[in-house]
Amino acid sequence: MTPSPISGPTVRRHEPDDQASGLRRLLASTQGLKAVGLHGPDAALNVQAASNLAFALSQRGSSVCLIDEVPGPENCAARFGLSPSRSLADVLHGRFRLDDVLVAVTDHLHMLPAVNGLALAAESDAHDWSRLGQTLAERDLAWLLLAAPADDQACLALAAPLRILILPPQKARLTEAYAVLKAVHNRQPDVRWLAMSMATETEAAEQVVTSLSETAQRFLGLEVGLLGAIPRDQEMERATRAMRPVLDTAPDALSSQAMRQVAERLDGWPLAYAERTDMVALWQRAGLLARIAYRTGRVRHAAHRGHAYG
Repeated sequence: MTPSPISGPTVRRHEPDDQASGLRRLLASTQGLKAVGLHGPDAALNVQAASNLAFALSQRGSSVCLIDEVPGPENCAARFGLSPSRSLADVLHGRFRLDDVLVAVTDHLHMLPAVNGLALAAESDAHDWSRLGQTLAERDLAWLLLAAPADDQACLALAAPLRILILPPQKARLTEAYAVLKAVHNRQPDVRWLAMSMATETEAAEQVVTSLSETAQRFLGLEVGLLGAIPRDQEMERATRAMRPVLDTAPDALSSQAMRQVAERLDGWPLAYAERTDMVALWQRAGLLARIAYRTGRVRHAAHRGHAYG
């Protein structure tokens, strides 16, 4: 039996471009938006981290949008007990408005399914793409989390000014994590990195991230800081099977406490790391990255698999 989605309000409709909405956009650009791309070699852990972090940030009262670029069925939507039938493609093809596609997870958390988002950006009209960014800007978001797929697919998450590398617990997979970091860095450098270790204790995570950062510093000129470690516990596994965030099913679990600490740390991270941006500028940056990638041949469309690979 499929669980019912977490209750949330009806998504409000797009408002006309009047003085009030213009003022809201001005205030939003002044306060800034924190946009974070989440990358990693393990698809299941990436989804687990992205969905729980988005939920934790929304519990702090922040307005959060999670862009789900992970193909189903094991994507972020599934972690909320959802199976949306509409996506970013429907908006760009004119079949539905953005407000008809955004999925309300809680009062403060909405999700936008966006598989092959960068490919869609490259194929869309530049004016339509920019207008979509302006519509998103009117939602006055504090956070935009972009959950990247675990393969070598170019994605919208490349446009985020801050990236979180999701680390698997096995030390043997550190090479895979570094390969993801390197591939993403080569696609779009000059972006800051943090790491979140899943199913590990803090001491072990510190050792792994220190080793990773030393390697990245030597070969890529990057520093990687530890954002936090989420311990392995049965409550996280139960929440995954129940298609719910662990903070919803077991708020007192060790994994829930650790995730709240990560959200608090990220929310208070120095501005030099969590660089605030403007939604319109970020969206235009994503569109530019898409056009450059496709024009230079750095991304090829694999129609038989439904992905755009670099």
